[in-house]
Amino acid sequence: LVQLPEREQRILLLRYYSNLTQSQISAELGVSQMHVSRLLARSFARLRSANRIEA
Repeated sequence: LVQLPEREQRILLLRYYSNLTQSQISAELGVSQMHVSRLLARSFARLRSANRIEA
């Protein structure tokens, strides 16, 4: 998780540790729900890529 940019870390924490919806996250961060969705997808892609490299 520390490999991700701070914004992506925050979105993942809000989504999965604070259990907020994408709409709630978008309101808190002042971005669209679609942007939150894209950032979540990008974050997972980066984590998957990092795990493949480390394995």
